[in-house]
Amino acid sequence: MKVKTSEHLWIIDPWNTLDHPCDSTLRFMEAGMEEAAKLGVSQYGCDVKSIRLVDTPQGPRVALDAKKLISVRPDRTANSFEWGPVEMRSPRDFKNLYYRTDPPVDLAYLHPLQLLGLEVGYSKKNQWVNPLEVLLLQNEKMEASCLGNLMAPSLVSSQWEYLLPFGRKLGRTVLKPLHEAQSHGIELLDWRTPEGVENAKGKLASATQQFQTPVILQIFLEAIAEGETRLWFLDGKLLAHVKKVPAIGDFRVNMDQRGPQGSRLALSTLTENEKKTVKQISRHLRTRKIRLAAVDLIENFITDFNFTSPGLIPLMESLLEVNLAKPIVRALFSS
Repeated sequence: MKVKTSEHLWIIDPWNTLDHPCDSTLRFMEAGMEEAAKLGVSQYGCDVKSIRLVDTPQGPRVALDAKKLISVRPDRTANSFEWGPVEMRSPRDFKNLYYRTDPPVDLAYLHPLQLLGLEVGYSKKNQWVNPLEVLLLQNEKMEASCLGNLMAPSLVSSQWEYLLPFGRKLGRTVLKPLHEAQSHGIELLDWRTPEGVENAKGKLASATQQFQTPVILQIFLEAIAEGETRLWFLDGKLLAHVKKVPAIGDFRVNMDQRGPQGSRLALSTLTENEKKTVKQISRHLRTRKIRLAAVDLIENFITDFNFTSPGLIPLMESLLEVNLAKPIVRALFSS
């Protein structure tokens, strides 16, 4: 089937689960209306749950339900988007596929992605943002290990005999599930007393499904009280940066939680060491061909990569008073 090069597909979470005004993908779609008109691009939206394998006279094929985006009002509420009728389409119809469903990276995330891979995984006529192999094979919590000592001291394991000495050596560690996001499942473990060790063992037993599934333990960095630096990259170049500051008395950053119990954004200034780190991250992203990425730093250590669905664009635009979505969609639609 000939690819219709003017059609681009945003694959997103179910509509009623989105925080519409604050969702970065929806912001891209809104900003993309002007650029799409200039470049002759049509934007389509697709609920990830609609991706399926169907029987056809030509044999099994992957299908999905797509709707053409007609218009968007700037407030980006659930009712601000005007769509065309639902069309049963093939993923091969679209020049670019933007798979931007939010973690957790669980089976609900991976299986639709695998279905799409069956149909267009090896096609040179369809482009992925970000690359299919990155979305399938790379883990956001472990990606920093590719940059050596820039990764905060960490251990990934499911075995108590390795987790215990690592925890005792560092004194305090942060437990992170490897597939989660938005601070889900994150715990601060204190290994400095026998009671703390027993508490850590109980939490790890639960998180690892009785020491069967790997998790990551990472050094607790006290500078988190002052916030972590969010670096946002487009095509390997730093687009913008801010600080994500946790609520007072908390060490977790959760930008999805509103009110005094949630985190907040603040302006940031990069140190000379952080500027060097930015250059290393940039080279890594270009090597991986990761077009959209957000990376978090604490004390110049990388604590997290975000390439499945890097976000915070609307909140960053509000703080920085700059249009970040426009250069992103311009780059995506022009490639």
